[in-house]
Amino acid sequence: MSWQVLALIALSAVVVGIVLIYWATRKLRAKEPYASVLRLRTRDKIRFFKLIVTDNSVPKTVKIIPIMVALYLAMPIDLIPDFIPVLGYLDDVAIVIGALALIVRLLRSELLYDLIDTANTKPASTGDRL
Repeated sequence: MSWQVLALIALSAVVVGIVLIYWATRKLRAKEPYASVLRLRTRDKIRFFKLIVTDNSVPKTVKIIPIMVALYLAMPIDLIPDFIPVLGYLDDVAIVIGALALIVRLLRSELLYDLIDTANTKPASTGDRL
């Protein structure tokens, strides 16, 4: 196979991956409670995942999901190696979105909205920062 064919296959895989991830996030953004989680700022999403792991009212099976995702992201071995430009990171993004959707599906809605509200509130300021 020539390098042009391989480049075309790789480019096609990147485009399909980006389109699928975009489609999945658009579909989740249109549904509650997924939309509430996706509307959180990045810092609040991190706080949300931390609350999932530390809150005693969250089932243990749900607590395992963010831990497994963090371990997968930290591992040097991926489904698609990260040294492949763009395509290497698409599998990481897809796994994070899938984990987020699974967490939302497995949690009771009252607990989920309580965690979202807690993550969305600003922590008390410890002093003025310059």
